[in-house]
Amino acid sequence: MDRDGHETFEEMVGPIGSVLERLWLMTARHASQQLDGLKVLAAKRLPFALPLSGPLSHLDGGIWLAVYVLNHDPLLIYTPVGGARPLNSIVAIGRRLASRRAVFLLMPSWTLERPHVVAKLGRDLAWYRENFPLHELIFLCNTQEERRLVAAVGGTAIFSNHNLMVSEDIFRPLPGVPVEFDAVYNGRISHTKRHYLAFDIERLVHITFSIGELPRAGDRAFIRRLQAQSPLHRIANPIINGLTGWLAPQEVNRVYNQAAVGLCLSAAEGAMCSSMEYLMAGLPVVSTPSLGGRDVFFDPDYCIIAEPDPAAIRRAVETLRHRAIPSEEIRNRTLAKVRAQRQELTIFLSDLLKRLGSSQPPLSQWPFPGTRTLRRWATARQHAHEIMASRVARNGS
Repeated sequence: MDRDGHETFEEMVGPIGSVLERLWLMTARHASQQLDGLKVLAAKRLPFALPLSGPLSHLDGGIWLAVYVLNHDPLLIYTPVGGARPLNSIVAIGRRLASRRAVFLLMPSWTLERPHVVAKLGRDLAWYRENFPLHELIFLCNTQEERRLVAAVGGTAIFSNHNLMVSEDIFRPLPGVPVEFDAVYNGRISHTKRHYLAFDIERLVHITFSIGELPRAGDRAFIRRLQAQSPLHRIANPIINGLTGWLAPQEVNRVYNQAAVGLCLSAAEGAMCSSMEYLMAGLPVVSTPSLGGRDVFFDPDYCIIAEPDPAAIRRAVETLRHRAIPSEEIRNRTLAKVRAQRQELTIFLSDLLKRLGSSQPPLSQWPFPGTRTLRRWATARQHAHEIMASRVARNGS
C-alpha cells in the first residue's frame, strides 16, 4: 500500500507468473502514465495560458466536461469540477460564453478538502472574475468543511451534497429478489477504491468498470485478480474480451437487491454516488473513514464506519446482516433527509433566479433529472455551441 492506504499497481493486478507478462504490464503502464500525464498537464494549464481573444484563444475547445443547463434565460449551468485545477473546464466553456451573463453551479466531483488545491483555487477564482465579469461561480459543496475552505479563499459556496441528485425512482428495493451475497461493492478499477479490503467477505459481488486509469492490460489483470479470490465472489458486469462491460442503472439496482450490505472503501473521493444508491435501494452500508462527504446521509442504525482492514470490514458486514433492518425503513429514513435538503436547494435556486431577473414563478418541484442525465459529457466547444444555438432558437432569429 502507499502512504494513503491505496493499492500499488502491483497489488492491484496481483501476482504475475510470467516474467514476459510482468515486463509487458509494466511497460504498458509506464507508457500510459506518460501519456496521461501529458494530457492532464495540458488540460490543467492550457485554458489559463491562452489569450482571451484572437486565433489562439480557442485551442482549449476540445476539453471534455459535463454540462446540464438548468435554465436558459437567465443562463444557469450545473457542472462537476475536479482535479488539481478545478476551474480549468469552466475556463474552457466560459470563454465561449463570455458575452453572456451566466451562473455556474459547480459540483466538486473530488473532495476540495486539500489545502494545496484550495490555495490554487483561490488564485484561479480571482483570475476568472477579472477576465469573465459577466459570470458568477457558486460551489455546491459536499461537506460543511469544504464550503468553509472555498469561502476562505474568496469563493461563493453553499453546502449541498451532490448525492441529492441520485434518483430514488431507479434505485429502490425490489420485491421477490433473493439475497445471494453478503455484500456488494460498486467501485471503478482504481487504486483509490481499495477492493482488497472486501476480500475477507465470504460471498461478495463486484460492480466494476474502467475509466482508463490503467492500461487495458492492467484492467484485464485486475479483473483476473478479482475472479481468482474465491468461487463465492462474482463480478456482476458482463466480461467481454477480459474487460468488464456496462451495466444499465436498472441492472445495477437489481444487483444491489441481491446483496445484504453495500460497501464504500475509498479513503477520499467525492460524495460517492453509489453510497446513496445503496441507501435508496434499502441496503445498510459499511464504510471506511473518508473525505468527500459520502457520510452526510449515513445513520448509525444502519451504517458502520469500520477501520480499513479486511477483517474489520468483514465483521462490520456481519454485524449489519444480523441487525436485519428492513430495506424500506432504510430507504424511507434516507429519503426524509434527502427531501429536506432538496427543498433547501430548490428555495436557494428560486431566489437565485429571481435575483438574476427571471420572471418565472418560484420552482415548485425538484429541478434535477438524476445523475446520469446531469453528466452528459461533450467538449467545451460542443456544449457552448448547443447553448448558443438554443438561445437563437428561443429568440426566433
